[in-house]
Amino acid sequence: MAEETGGQNQDDETTDQPQQPTPAAEFRMELCDSLPGGRAVVAVEQEGEFTWLADRHHVSPQARDEFVEQLTRIVKEGWWVQNWPGR
Repeated sequence: MAEETGGQNQDDETTDQPQQPTPAAEFRMELCDSLPGGRAVVAVEQEGEFTWLADRHHVSPQARDEFVEQLTRIVKEGWWVQNWPGR
């Protein structure tokens, strides 16, 4: 749902201008053979995307699928958004 904010023009009249929607977070999870330092998971962020790398010896394919399913629900319900400059 887009919110609207009021503003004023040069004639002091109020105008409604739609607020830009906040971009939804984009994420994925990849299973890897191993990670540095023996870690089970590592988060990698770059503009426009958030990737979880997970050691397949610690995270099963089922756990990965359920994790992605839950994060997708959280994002769709608006509980998680990303605020990268320019997006």
